[in-house]
Amino acid sequence: MSDADLDLLSESFADLLRAEWPIERAVAFASGDPAAISTNEGLQRSVIELGWPALTIAEEHGGLGLSRAAMARLYLALGAAVAPVPMLDTTLAAALIGDAGTPAQRERWLPLIASGSVRASISQPAMPALRCDGARMSGHARGLLDGGAANLFLLAAERRGRRGWVAIEASAAGVLVVPRRLVDPSRSAAEVVLDEVAVEDDAWILPPDPGRVADHLLRHAAIALAADALGAAESALASVIDYLKTRQQFGKVIGSFQALKHRLADHSTALVGARELLAYVAAMDDEDHHGLLNAISAKAQIARVAADVTRDCIQLFGGIGFTAEHPAHLYLKRAKLDEALFETGAGLLDRVADLLEAA
Repeated sequence: MSDADLDLLSESFADLLRAEWPIERAVAFASGDPAAISTNEGLQRSVIELGWPALTIAEEHGGLGLSRAAMARLYLALGAAVAPVPMLDTTLAAALIGDAGTPAQRERWLPLIASGSVRASISQPAMPALRCDGARMSGHARGLLDGGAANLFLLAAERRGRRGWVAIEASAAGVLVVPRRLVDPSRSAAEVVLDEVAVEDDAWILPPDPGRVADHLLRHAAIALAADALGAAESALASVIDYLKTRQQFGKVIGSFQALKHRLADHSTALVGARELLAYVAAMDDEDHHGLLNAISAKAQIARVAADVTRDCIQLFGGIGFTAEHPAHLYLKRAKLDEALFETGAGLLDRVADLLEAA
């Protein structure tokens, strides 16, 4: 896809989010407003019609085969809109099947994911692997992002000493999906309880090097979450700048106060640097042996900056920024969850240290 085509695609997605999910609707959705919940269902249909589930899937399986750099633009738009679109886990599931699945698994699942018929959720790396040496599996899998809306789960599992993943359909006998609320109301999680669930041989994804596959998934997730957090922070800062241009105290626009201008300048500088860092790591070649190191380092840095900016934006809005009716808290919650998913900043920095020692 050419740069011009990618620009057009990115703008069409941004236009969709602006039209169907303005920030006022995100606030209403967070409060449980039935009209906003109904609108969200329409947004999910629009997302599928525009082809979002197919973006990273190979063309031979009905997708567009977009790169991580292209996807980063779309995650920026999702974060900026605080949109409840379950994009990350389905994308990771498609990447796992495409990278490590058998030809039969790719033929079965990827076209369904690309069409939006199947929504998938995948185990977080910090979650313990399930074990199954026979034909049936029991156990709990927690922390499945947007798992309540998924109909396919790719769960980290071990079979006869081999690590990998197992594909479990939500409709299978013995599967119980328990939705869980998260601090970020634009997203949710689920716990999956398995009670003697039948597991066929063709449900297993057992690559020769599961660590390499997991690293590939972590790299994609790190870039996606960094972009999402950055989008939320940029949107929060833009909204507070607009507010400070109109809010008056002591007969003056408070945006003219030097102390506030300095804080805005610091945040703007930090976000410009974060965007450049994101562009750099997203554009790195798949085979670059520093790709994972740079991606998780960038995620730790960008997510921390985004959390700091969105937190201070609440302060800059003053008293109104602390109310549930104001969107400021939504940006902070979005950024903080991005920071925590697929390992926290501290966990990522430990991983960075391990990679540097091994280099």
